[in-house]
Amino acid sequence: MTAMWSSIIGLILLLLPLAPSSSSYIKYQLGGEVYPTGRFFVVMKIGEPLTPYYLDIDTGSNVTWLECYHPVHGCHGSPGVTQFYKPALGNLRVDCKDPFCAALHADLRGTNPQCTREDPHQCHYEVGYVDGESEGVLSNDTVSLAEGNNRPMVFGCGYNQRPANPSQPPNQTPVNGVLGLANGTVGFAAQLKKQGVITKNVIGHCLGMTGGGYLFIGDYKFPPNGIIWVPMRKYEPFYSPGQATVHLDGQQIYANGMSAVFDSGATYTYMPSRIYNPLVAKVVDLLAGAAEPAKDDPTLPHCWKKPKSIESFDDVKNTFKQLELRFGNNIVMKIPAKKYLILSKYKNFCLGILNGSDLGQDQRIIIGDITMQDMLVVYDNERGMMGWAHRPCTTPRL
Repeated sequence: MTAMWSSIIGLILLLLPLAPSSSSYIKYQLGGEVYPTGRFFVVMKIGEPLTPYYLDIDTGSNVTWLECYHPVHGCHGSPGVTQFYKPALGNLRVDCKDPFCAALHADLRGTNPQCTREDPHQCHYEVGYVDGESEGVLSNDTVSLAEGNNRPMVFGCGYNQRPANPSQPPNQTPVNGVLGLANGTVGFAAQLKKQGVITKNVIGHCLGMTGGGYLFIGDYKFPPNGIIWVPMRKYEPFYSPGQATVHLDGQQIYANGMSAVFDSGATYTYMPSRIYNPLVAKVVDLLAGAAEPAKDDPTLPHCWKKPKSIESFDDVKNTFKQLELRFGNNIVMKIPAKKYLILSKYKNFCLGILNGSDLGQDQRIIIGDITMQDMLVVYDNERGMMGWAHRPCTTPRL
């Protein structure tokens, strides 16, 4: 038992944020990986007394929230989560008419609960994700940004989680909530800038191919070499470089382009069925005689047995062809096979691109963690630009 707690405490100390000498940025080391954890996360101390929580970094969410035990509504938590944020009623007095509440509802596009006579002193919200929904109310509590730098911040007390697939087994490393990094007006970075903690609303992450990586928020002096910059297109609160066409082995898969968004809260990449189905067919066609289907592997919908010619994961490029996303102005994102495949626990290669139409995502391409591995991605909300550069992310550049 002592050894187990030592390892947990060691991980928490490793992942806690580090404060720079100036107040221009905050930096974090990341835990997790694409498979089998399915998440990249930070550890943040929140509440009074300050308690460490694991938060999934999510550029597709504008709301930071914790799995929460509400003093009145109780808690319907996610599978596998055992630690819950327990605010006092006084923390939940973010009035429904508060400007912050109005801004949140505007960011979430008008589908959220309005003020009620029964509960006017709490700001209710509902937020949807690829893998489910979260319902809660806003809380105002202490967040430790670094040792000795504690700030009052507004975030969600998520007391009702509704997974898209209730029968799906829980993640091996369940997180306690979400760190909302989207480009709305009430996101984590926007609050930090409003309080003067950071000078610029800039976010960047680098997700390690073998796990770990780093996240920065603010005016961090990241290595600028090799970054491809594109204008951000306003697409709800998401980060999008605009329309993209999908190409495999140089061949365009679908005749028309489709809006693509970067979502670090999505483990895998999702494409609508009108792209996904012909893409899978093309992958199968190119693999004819080279890799045998692994029909008994339940990890993901499409898996193949490892050919004898492949000795390491780096060798998949010799059998599986390169994928590309092509944007306007001749901007190309190259996606080698190891950024769309996983090696399952059954030692098979599985396609980490899924059918978004099955989850109601029929109008956009969602670029998830698997595709962003070993790639520095920067979201510059000051300039309205985003960029990416392929580089190793295992060792944080802190």
